[in-house]
Parts: sequence; structure tokens; C-alpha cells
Amino acid sequence: MKLSVIILFLICGVLHSLSAQKNEEEGRFTATIVAGINISQIDGDEDGAYSKVGFNGGARGGVRFGDRMELCTEILFSQKGSYIKSIDKLYHLDYMEVPLLFYYKDWEAVDKKNRKYMRVMIGGGLSYSRLLNTTIKQYGTTLEDGQPGFAKFLSNDLMFMLDANIFFTRNFGLNLRWSRSILTIVEQPIRQNISYAINRSIIVRALFRF
Repeated sequence: MKLSVIILFLICGVLHSLSAQKNEEEGRFTATIVAGINISQIDGDEDGAYSKVGFNGGARGGVRFGDRMELCTEILFSQKGSYIKSIDKLYHLDYMEVPLLFYYKDWEAVDKKNRKYMRVMIGGGLSYSRLLNTTIKQYGTTLEDGQPGFAKFLSNDLMFMLDANIFFTRNFGLNLRWSRSILTIVEQPIRQNISYAINRSIIVRALFRF
């Protein structure tokens, strides 16, 4: 966890350096800090609600292709999982996540310094996640490997994403994202008669673009 935070701070510093512009117009490269929440569920557990809230944050770097298109990647710390209220069971999953997304931009605006920028970015893409930590609790007790109700989660997760950003100013904005695993995330089914389990998340984040 500590290493992940250190890496995120280093990347933010590098992105800030890349995004520094000597002129007043937007340059080729972009750098953004993102922070917010995952509202998550696991398809294949004992419940279907988006009932687990966790942190989602990190750094985004982008390359512009003209005024309307941008290719972005991020490095994120992302907490996912689910909570089944009926049996008081919590799945908590910590991931290091690296999305790659392509955006189309629209709604040109001008700031107080007469600099042009686009208010809206809509896009989609894929994301790779590496599992850092797993915690499973039931009735307040942490379950260990071999105990009834314990589940072994795979180390890797590949996801599909849809994404929308709106900037209220040149620097500050709001991000809404939906993500879904493409493949199962467990070695064995969590419950009987279900052969898979997948992460689903609705992500809401604040954006600060340098």
C-alpha cells in the first residue's frame, strides 16, 4: 500500500512537468489528478446490489490528437468488492489499476485568460488491474484460506470501461465511469450453480487538470 502511494506521487510529479506549457493554449500532453469513490458489486456472490464503497484515485496522463481527440492512461489505487447484508459478508479487494481510454471532446469554452478548452470528454477502453490485497469478513470475523466461505481471487483482472468527464473550469471537473470485468476474478465459484464472478463498478471522481 505504501509503495502504491509513493508511485502515485512520483507519477503526478512527472505528469505535472510534462504538462507545463509556456504558451497560453493547450499543449500536446495533459496531466490530471483524480480522486473519488468506487460503488461496487461482484456478480456471482450472494447479492446483486452496488453495496460496497471504496476509494479510487491516482494520476492520468494524456496525448492530444488535434482539438477533439485524446488518448489517456491512468495509474490508480482502486478498492472494490461487495457487501451482502443478509449474511453480513464483506469482500474487500485492493487493486493497482491501469486503464487505457480513447476520448472524443466537445463543447468549446474559454477561460478568464481567454484560453480555449473543451468542457466534455466521452470515451471508453480497457483496463488491467493487479490485485494487491484481499479481505473477506463474515459476521465481523476475518476469514482465512480453508475456512468455509473463503474465496480465492485471481491476481489479474481485465475490464471494459465507459467514461464521461465534464470540466466546470479549465482545471476542475467531474468524472463518471462504469467498469465491468471481462473474465472471472475467482479461482472457484463463490456460490453454487454460478461458474463465474466479475467486478462491476460505478466510479464518481473529482478531476484537477494542470
